[in-house]
Amino acid sequence: MKAQINTAKGRLKSASTILFCFCLYSSVIAQEKKISRSEILSNYVFKSNHIRFEASGLTVIRANLKSQSGNYPVKTSFAPGLAIGFKYQFNFNKNYGLLFGPDAILTGRNFMVSFNKNDFSPPLVNDYNIKGINSYLADLILSFPVMIEKRKLYAANKYIFFDGGLRFNVSTGADFDIFSIVLMNTNNAFYDAGGVNVYANNDAKPWLTVPLNAGHAWLLRNNNLLQVSICSNISFTKYVNGTYTINIPGRPLTQGQYSSTGSFVGLSLNYVFTNANYRIRKAYEKMNGIQ
Repeated sequence: MKAQINTAKGRLKSASTILFCFCLYSSVIAQEKKISRSEILSNYVFKSNHIRFEASGLTVIRANLKSQSGNYPVKTSFAPGLAIGFKYQFNFNKNYGLLFGPDAILTGRNFMVSFNKNDFSPPLVNDYNIKGINSYLADLILSFPVMIEKRKLYAANKYIFFDGGLRFNVSTGADFDIFSIVLMNTNNAFYDAGGVNVYANNDAKPWLTVPLNAGHAWLLRNNNLLQVSICSNISFTKYVNGTYTINIPGRPLTQGQYSSTGSFVGLSLNYVFTNANYRIRKAYEKMNGIQ
């Protein structure tokens, strides 16, 4: 009987110990302070600076033609372009920031014209319609924008933003950029039917433009940002400037001025590294007294 009583006391003591440990563990868990997901964007993401990578598809405003003589029909159209770059984003607070960094921009332009084979003597081997990829010209521009960003947070993980500032540009285009139109006739000879003769580098001088962007951003699960924006670049400088000529035997010479400012509008996809996880971890450790 005495042995049974001692066994019962031992079991009761073990149960009491387990219950005490469970209550202590529950108390510790209850006292642990956590950071709410809804706090991250407004309280942690913009506490330090960011790195933003950008890729953009562009629509470049068509080149300008100003006729000087002749009336042979020629035209230009909006042309595709591309841009890639990265920005260092200095955040003043959650509402404002300063962005700067290099971009490489491929600005498209074109020159479109058609020729009827019977307009030449001897006639051409075919009718020629110079358009699309056959008329496409492109210039690589290296630029360095500096912009102020205004942000409006409207949800726990979303915000809209507006960027504006100045862009410093240098074109890698040639001093003498020539687009020649050479057509074959039925005698296996060639006609030089004209073309475009310009400089494509602002006469080897840099120039300034105005970048303006507006977009939307989402906070991702890894606490980085994904952004989609409408991007634009407003230029008043004819960095491409020169002449065009159409020369058909027996017809008046058609010529005029050809110029392009490279202004564009486009759609940009951006990924932003925020380094927010480090700041969240440090804040969590400080809140819970973890060394």
